[in-house]
Amino acid sequence: MVDPSKNNSNRSIIRPITLIISLILVIGLILIALVILFLGRDPRPQSEVPMALTRVPAFTPTKKSIQSTVTPSPTPTSIFFLPEGTIGVGAYVQVIGTEGAGLRMRADPGLNTAINFTALDSEVFLVIDGPVELDGYTWWHLEAPYDKNRSGWSAGDFLTPIEEEN
Repeated sequence: MVDPSKNNSNRSIIRPITLIISLILVIGLILIALVILFLGRDPRPQSEVPMALTRVPAFTPTKKSIQSTVTPSPTPTSIFFLPEGTIGVGAYVQVIGTEGAGLRMRADPGLNTAINFTALDSEVFLVIDGPVELDGYTWWHLEAPYDKNRSGWSAGDFLTPIEEEN
């Protein structure tokens, strides 16, 4: 059996030792914090970054001179001045009559020039240049209204003007 009197004496010894060790640890932590606080500072003043002030001018409305510079159009023909059913610069045309084969859009007018792409039946284009008579055809320079890179020269036999809606 265990002697209860020995157990009591162990408890009475442990308590003061625990208390002393705890006090030493707390005092040590406080001293370390004070050392870090006071010795960790640099007594010299920090070099200050000079502040820069940026001035932003207030909004002031300025009068714009209204000088109209009229630049002559390289192609004065417009769809509004063309007779109905006529192909011309500024008119919108539609590809027809290829029977599904498509219309070759060429880099330059003529049958022996490079083909840029093939336009499908019913596809719509804007006429931007022409006419050029060559190889038995009337050639028109066309451009897709939705993609400026999709352009080329095509024979007018496979184009029909689109009627303007009122």
